Amino acid sequence: MPTLKNHTLLYDTCCPLCAAYSKGFIKAGMLDETGRLSYEEGIQKYSEHIDMNRSRNEIALVNTADGSVTYGMESMVHIITHKFKFLTPVLNNVAVLYLLKKIYSFISYNRKVIATSTNYTSQLCVPDFNLKYRLLYLLVSGVFTSTVLLNYSFLLKGLVPQSNLVREYCICFGQLIFQGSILIAIKTKKENLFDYLGNMMTVSLIGGLLLLPALIIGHYAVLSSIIYLAYFFAVVLCMFIQHQKRVKNIHGPVWLSYTWVLYRCLVLLIIL
Repeated sequence: MPTLKNHTLLYDTCCPLCAAYSKGFIKAGMLDETGRLSYEEGIQKYSEHIDMNRSRNEIALVNTADGSVTYGMESMVHIITHKFKFLTPVLNNVAVLYLLKKIYSFISYNRKVIATSTNYTSQLCVPDFNLKYRLLYLLVSGVFTSTVLLNYSFLLKGLVPQSNLVREYCICFGQLIFQGSILIAIKTKKENLFDYLGNMMTVSLIGGLLLLPALIIGHYAVLSSIIYLAYFFAVVLCMFIQHQKRVKNIHGPVWLSYTWVLYRCLVLLIIL
């Protein structure tokens, strides 16, 4: 199918997710080589057509021929269905499109805590803070991480006491309360507080994803619990490094990484 011509995506250059999928559209032949433009350049070039507030939260796709603009999931659907016509009835179904828009909003409003970047050259394309979607992100990432940790604990049989889902939930969400309370005590602004908590839960999510290969191996092979314990601590080290990086990116206090470790040490003492 032909490439979508005369259309330009205005993407957030400081968002690794946005940069990746917009570049992917071009590489896949869905958009031509001039099919994306940085948000900063785009709002100057097409300022008379774009809703600046909306385009910070939902990526704008500008029809350069007539000046019309679509946003967010509708932009994605327009690009995809132009290339893959057979998907048009599915993706334009009212129920499907509604669900996709909710998923898009969930990712978009949390994109700065999902994929962090040191390249914050502009604050023009920072999404609005949405408490509902941030709390949902904390919940989803916490449930996923707790479930993975519960299953991983079975691989550490004989080294740690038997776990259960309630205990894992308490540990995971307890860290939110622990770190959050410290930040509240020093009178951190609400948005900065939830930016940190979002980044912290992304670190937990990364840890859970890194444990998945060991869980798969454990399902098919019998290895020593010591090996799984060593791998677990290697993952924790990776998480600590990632935590430090993210704290630095959001200009948070360095000691947050150490209170993060302190909480885990206190939990370990209680469990053992």
